[in-house]
Amino acid sequence: MRFLKKKGLWFTVYGIFITLVFLYLLFPGELVKSRLEDSLNSNDFMVKSASLHPALPLGIKLKNVTISSAAQEFALFQGELLDLQLNLLSFFRKNTYIGLTGLAYDGSFDGRVGFVSLAKVYPPAEVILNFENIDIGKYSLFKGDPGKSYTGRARGTLTYITDEADRSASGTLTLFFKKGSYPLTEPFLGMTRIDFDRGEVQAQLKNGIFKLEKIETFGPQINCFLKGEITPAADFRNSQLNLNGTIEILSKDKVKMKVTIGGTLASPAIRYI
Repeated sequence: MRFLKKKGLWFTVYGIFITLVFLYLLFPGELVKSRLEDSLNSNDFMVKSASLHPALPLGIKLKNVTISSAAQEFALFQGELLDLQLNLLSFFRKNTYIGLTGLAYDGSFDGRVGFVSLAKVYPPAEVILNFENIDIGKYSLFKGDPGKSYTGRARGTLTYITDEADRSASGTLTLFFKKGSYPLTEPFLGMTRIDFDRGEVQAQLKNGIFKLEKIETFGPQINCFLKGEITPAADFRNSQLNLNGTIEILSKDKVKMKVTIGGTLASPAIRYI
């Protein structure tokens, strides 16, 4: 084609390319990172990152990101990489939407977050998050002493919506687990933990309470089937548990036992019936 042979065209392309390179190299990442963190940080939560760089087409890329809250002793989120992209359709919508992808806990995630205004990002108007191959043992809430921490891999979907009228929150959580274990507060039949091959959790957030519609784990020795509620506390570790269900002991003859779990997430009280 003749237009491809025109030198002026290639000089223009070259000029645009060089301009983009210089804009990338001269991007004030440290200044933007500092101002971004200052604008996001509040009494509700704090955001810290090691570095910030521009990311095509209309976003930024953060490395070693930590999101924490003064109310929690554990970090809400720790990720190796977080790529944020402005959704151009936001200009035609009520809320501003930011697409996100990243790496965390040896896994990956993607989704979007909607804000009523970028000047006030907490609480978000909407969150949709999908995650794959997350090492649950690396999440700070589930860490513990050797032999007393949760293990396994998880994938799933999280949704969260804030009602603009009364500021109430609702959401759903679906989790699928594979090849892991969870510790017991007290030994049961000589076991200090329960191993599982697969598991599933289905939950809803409604009226300030997490309603657990399904908690199931299937393992080589024990299957567990639970449901109930978790009433959140300011420090999530102190959230109240109200769960009940059955466990199956996989011996020669399957033995079923009823179980109730009270207490808190940090200190659950298990009763076998």
